[in-house]
Amino acid sequence: MNVVIVGAGPVGLFLAHRLLTLSPSYKIRVYDCNPEPTDSEAADSRGFGLGLGERVQHWLNGIEGLKEQLTNEGTEFTAGGLVLIPRRQLCALLLRLARSATPKEPLLAQSGNHTSQLAVTFNTSVVAVDLARREITIEQETRSETVSYDLLVGADGIHSMIRRAMSIAQPDEINFQQRQRPQVWKVLQLSVKPESSPRIIRLQTRRSQFGLVFGACLPQKNGRFSALIFWQPIDSSDQKNPCGITTVEKLQQLLQEMSPKNSPALEIDRDQAMAFLAASPGREYWSQCDSYHHLEGHAVLIGDAAHGMFSLLGQGCTAAIADAVALSSLFQQHPEQCEIVLPQFSAQQVKEGHAASDLSLIALILYDRGFSLIYKIATVLWVFILRQPSIFAQINRVHASYVQVLQENRFWIWFAKNLY
Repeated sequence: MNVVIVGAGPVGLFLAHRLLTLSPSYKIRVYDCNPEPTDSEAADSRGFGLGLGERVQHWLNGIEGLKEQLTNEGTEFTAGGLVLIPRRQLCALLLRLARSATPKEPLLAQSGNHTSQLAVTFNTSVVAVDLARREITIEQETRSETVSYDLLVGADGIHSMIRRAMSIAQPDEINFQQRQRPQVWKVLQLSVKPESSPRIIRLQTRRSQFGLVFGACLPQKNGRFSALIFWQPIDSSDQKNPCGITTVEKLQQLLQEMSPKNSPALEIDRDQAMAFLAASPGREYWSQCDSYHHLEGHAVLIGDAAHGMFSLLGQGCTAAIADAVALSSLFQQHPEQCEIVLPQFSAQQVKEGHAASDLSLIALILYDRGFSLIYKIATVLWVFILRQPSIFAQINRVHASYVQVLQENRFWIWFAKNLY
């Protein structure tokens, strides 16, 4: 079976592994528009951490050797069993493990080698999708090529080319909806004085002219921190940087203002600060589709291509991996039978995807000036007085269901949708 996966992020690589362990008949090609994650020269200073809870760790640990690698290169937190690791680093781990796999469990070949079971090609964009012919057109710096497939997997994120083609072909069935989070974000790479144990440092301040600026310092294995900073632009002065700051000195002042009194000293590297000030802010999107497949075109969506969500609950990677688990499990039951698998996948995962993206709307309440205090008080009563699990604990249970967690938090989600 000739499978093409568009997107070599964690979910694309994870799905490739799952399919290849099912049968040697799968021939898989993965294309990604970004540089190879193992290329240190192409490192992205905007990158921060993926929070891997017990649920997603349960699936990832099915890849032999990955658990040890996550322990070695990720940052572990005893409370809650969370592992924090940069997205790029997780992708690099998956690639390295794949290339050292034994012949008994073949995985990924070197980029561009189309004679093996799987080839991964970076710096390659999908510029056209022909669902009727089951072909895509890829473009590299010096050439373009038409690639045929038996199964096309869109793991290409919130701005998915595969979803766009499916929406054009079946607008009513896909019924794609998207909204942008009011806040934008940037990442600042920091150095800190060493601590005995890693911890997440919460950042927050409120200025009368610009409103709430918030985020967190996320520890990395190399002794550095990634400061993830959110703000909601008010006017033209703060479209590019929080509170309209334009100098390294003003950035240092803002960071000190946002930091709690007992936090370790945060040291700003001038080059990193200049990169922060020059970068364009990132945006987060909520999105939903009513179907994740196009049957005639043998195409399917997974991850952010199917369901975009805000980052507050840290479920983007987990929800994406859940899609890959569901899709590969269906192919295990019905080998190479797309006509059976794809409709069942949508029937199973659309409800979960809708619930996951809706749960992320909690962010709109938590950072709303008028209603955040009400939500925080209610959460304290729920967790410490009634001794019930928080929403963070609920969604990270190994056998969690987003639909069930949504039902338990339905009032707040209804409130968030009306607030939005």
